Amino acid sequence: MRFIVIEGLDGSGKSTQIKLLSNYLERRDYLYKYLHFPRTESPVYGELIARFLRGDFGKLEAVHPYLVALIYAGDRNDAKELINGWLRDDHYVIADRYVNSNIAFQCAKLGNKREREELKNWILHLEYDYHKIPQPDISLFLDVPFNFTEKKLTVKRTGDDRRYLNGQMDIHEQSLEFQKRVRDMYLEITQSDPKFIRIDCNNGADGILPQEEIFERIIDQLKI
Repeated sequence: MRFIVIEGLDGSGKSTQIKLLSNYLERRDYLYKYLHFPRTESPVYGELIARFLRGDFGKLEAVHPYLVALIYAGDRNDAKELINGWLRDDHYVIADRYVNSNIAFQCAKLGNKREREELKNWILHLEYDYHKIPQPDISLFLDVPFNFTEKKLTVKRTGDDRRYLNGQMDIHEQSLEFQKRVRDMYLEITQSDPKFIRIDCNNGADGILPQEEIFERIIDQLKI
């Protein structure tokens, strides 16, 4: 499995697990590359995504999810030759979010199940059939207890990966109710896509497992 995607809610620990996976590959002398989506500093689409997430175009519900899905898909389309080149050179490719993220976040904005299914299928057709971006070998959803996500999102988050916000809050992170709907969409996708695997990060007492144990579960699925 060369092309690996890590998915999860905002603040779910994706960055930690990707760092552990990167270290794991390095210790075994495997070549790998890493990409984080969305690429908010990339030209055209990245700039539009950053402006959307800052709220420059209005609140979360102000922009139709089909239009939002289109700009996220455009960002991935711009990166496809980069990814294809890495795969041709026998690199592992690790992506922090990919197409399932687009589906989960955009479909969570729709209340009607039929409309969600139509949007999901439209995104899949747009990204894989029309844009023909590379398909992951496996995608993993880090399913953490929601109270953990809630704590993470109620604390001000900083770092280089958040420069695009210019000190503002990501509009996807402003509503915990929205994040719950996103989680429900992720779980729904794991039921229909055999290549999208849920990683249970719950310790059984509504707490999160130690990061090393979560990573062991990831490696069990990757079989590297």
